[in-house]
Amino acid sequence: MRSFGGVAFADMVADIDRLRSTPGNREAIAALLAEQSPIYAGRSTGEAERLRGYLLASFEATGLPDSAMSFVVEELESGLNPYVVAAAAKALRGAGDLPDGLVPRLLAAIDRIRGSDDEVNFDFSTKPASEDASSTALMELFHTLAWLGPRAAEAEAPLRAMIGQHPSGFSDRVRAAMKNALGVVSKTNKPAHAHCCAAQPAPIAFTAKATTTSAGTDIGTIELQDQDGAIFSFADLFSGMPSVLTFFYSRCMNPNKCSLTITKLARLQKLIDGQGLVGRFNVAAVTYDPEFDLPRRLRTYGRDRGMSFDQHNRLVRTTGSFEPFRRWLDLGVGYGSTTVNQHRLDMVILDDTGQPRARIARQQWEEAEVLAILKALPGISEITP
Repeated sequence: MRSFGGVAFADMVADIDRLRSTPGNREAIAALLAEQSPIYAGRSTGEAERLRGYLLASFEATGLPDSAMSFVVEELESGLNPYVVAAAAKALRGAGDLPDGLVPRLLAAIDRIRGSDDEVNFDFSTKPASEDASSTALMELFHTLAWLGPRAAEAEAPLRAMIGQHPSGFSDRVRAAMKNALGVVSKTNKPAHAHCCAAQPAPIAFTAKATTTSAGTDIGTIELQDQDGAIFSFADLFSGMPSVLTFFYSRCMNPNKCSLTITKLARLQKLIDGQGLVGRFNVAAVTYDPEFDLPRRLRTYGRDRGMSFDQHNRLVRTTGSFEPFRRWLDLGVGYGSTTVNQHRLDMVILDDTGQPRARIARQQWEEAEVLAILKALPGISEITP
């Protein structure tokens, strides 16, 4: 496969088609999903999402490898683009073992995109011959519930409620797909052992990691600026006590990602305060977009989402390039010509030396879960509420 830099969109699709048509390439397809993959570099958000959806949809035919499941789950949980959410639903239909909690995520995705449903086509070489042959994002989600069958029995009541809505807001084709799903998942058809799913993956534990990037940059010396304009090094902020480190940017258009991340940091602050642990941990978020997110914007963005600021609680920007951060933690973020074109959810727990010890990626995290990880780090296990 060719080098991706500067490849035209149509040529990139042709390269993906060659991968899709060759048996045994599903891991190679999965490797292209990462937001930092060169195939997305310099592309608009729309092009990047279109390519990613096209890749995800491939797994219905190739089989969904374990390495791609987290991408699918993240789209169902947080995605807003109907095309990519539909592709994630299709990808599930190529899965073997399934993680727990898929049915609530499918139902949440239906609710989230029902006002922006759109026609979807996952064969760029053709257009559907007729409306009957085409599909929509909502239809793909209902098709996946039907594919799950009795294993999705918990969807029966929500589906009945949707069908009973007057007016429903669903097209006739979507309602037909919904009714088909209801007939298949009905509890009356549920076998005695219908559970399909494995447990959710635990947070990833880091092994000891060097503090220099592949380009030789010492992370401890990276210069940061906070919401008040104060300038300091990474080591100044993140050495001496365990820290929560997450990432965002204020121009993010998905409220289920950056905005919710900062809202959850504010809730974590309150939880730490409520347990009498103020001053024991740092809580910080670094913007992916340091040239745009200047101090005043950082402060406003955090304040509007409930954050309070002090020496242990900050929103920060790099005064130089963000790239050393991206390389150091292999962060899932890609850039178009002017700003971020896509990114994953990323939460990192640092120990008191500033070393990463755990990560929660591509899934929504809970404040109590994060605090429990912090309190379990070596050397502070004696902390009790």
